[in-house]
Amino acid sequence: MKKKLVGAVLGSFLVLGSALNVGAVENDRDCGDFSSHEEVMAFWYENGYNENNDPHDLDRDNDGLACEVTQSEYDSYVASQETDDSSEETATEEETEEGAALPDTASNGPLMMLFGAGLAGAGSLLLFRRKDQKA
Repeated sequence: MKKKLVGAVLGSFLVLGSALNVGAVENDRDCGDFSSHEEVMAFWYENGYNENNDPHDLDRDNDGLACEVTQSEYDSYVASQETDDSSEETATEEETEEGAALPDTASNGPLMMLFGAGLAGAGSLLLFRRKDQKA
């Protein structure tokens, strides 16, 4: 009975630990964190967010626009950014250096997999030990 209880508790910790990590966004931003619509649109545009990719949940009504920015505001912002980007594109292509540092995107998912493998191994040892005692 104790082994089943310990197994259930450890299994619960494993499931909860992996579930709590799954949608966590580091440095989560809210609409109140921005001082103006211009700042919101810059953040939204530079990170390539849209109605399907919104990890900060800035687009609560799923219209593709963050923090209640109007479509005309966003369209004019995008148009101004694209004209600025096209003039800078030729200079930056030549200056881009290969082998630049990668962003820090690692998570502790592999650590959770290792933890789960350890729990499975411990459970197997307990199971084999129990069979040896009954025989």
